This record gives sequence, C-alpha cells and structure tokens, in this order.
Amino acid sequence: MMKRVILDTNIYGFILEKDDPDTIEELISKSDIIIYGLRVIRKELRDAPKKSTIYDRSRKVVRNLRNSLLALYDTVAKKEYGISGKMKTLAGEYYTAYREVGGKEKWEELENDFIIIACASIYNLDIVVSNDNETMLSGEAMKAYRIVNALRKFRVPEFIGYSEFRRSLPL
Repeated sequence: MMKRVILDTNIYGFILEKDDPDTIEELISKSDIIIYGLRVIRKELRDAPKKSTIYDRSRKVVRNLRNSLLALYDTVAKKEYGISGKMKTLAGEYYTAYREVGGKEKWEELENDFIIIACASIYNLDIVVSNDNETMLSGEAMKAYRIVNALRKFRVPEFIGYSEFRRSLPL
C-alpha cells in the first residue's frame, strides 16, 4: 500500500546535505512512498538566500542552494496542495490548543508548521517527515494536534525524522 508522505521544509536541506539528491529521487520512485508538497513549503524553500551555495558531492561542483532545493522539491513532490481556508482555520485551532497546553512560541514562528500539519490531517496523509523538534514536534505542539484532531475527527499523521525516512527507502 502506498504511503502518502509530506516532507517538512528542513528535510529538503537534509537531503542535499547528507545524500545525493539523484539517488534519493530514484529510491523514492522505487518505494511505496508518494511525496506530497504544499505551497507554503515551496515558498519557504524559495526564501533560501539567493547567493547561498552547497557542494554537490555526486557532481563535485558547487551549486546554488536555492535552485537545488527548488529542483529537488519539484522532482520529488508528485502533487502539491494549495493553502485553503480550512487549513488556516485548523492551524489556528492548533495554535489555540498549543497555547492552552503551555506552548510559548509566537504564531509567526508556528504558522507554517501548523499549516503543514493541517494539510496532512485534512488530506489524511500517513507520515510527516521533520527534524523540527523545537516547534513542529515539540511536546505542546504534539498535544495540540491530538486534541484538535480528536475533536475534528482527523487522524494524526505519524511523525518521523530524516534518518528514519532514509532507512525506510529501499537500497
């Protein structure tokens, strides 16, 4: 059965930093995983500094980081969701619950994270891959997802980090 997965923005950087993007793209294509994108993620990738570079180990060249991130996203994300009013509303409900359970971060720090989780919840995606333990995966945020999703009758997606995602790909 295909697993429906969304990669948090930080995961695209991990792929470029830790792996060969072409290899990851090939492994994903051979797996039982389909990657979904979200416009907010693409926008965050596009916000990478224009002049930043990254060393491409497989080609032994220095490449533009922003272009590399966007190219990777465009290749692996097979379907992209826009941001709907329903997502924004659900993200706002997560924030309210987050504050009620003791969360301290400001809305501006969490808005995109909560929209990503709202998208995954609304579209019943199976897995969110993120290494964002400070905000998206904090204890208070996780409690908020469980509380709100239980009230709204949405399934909470599974959360895994990059290492676990990488191990799930066929060799």
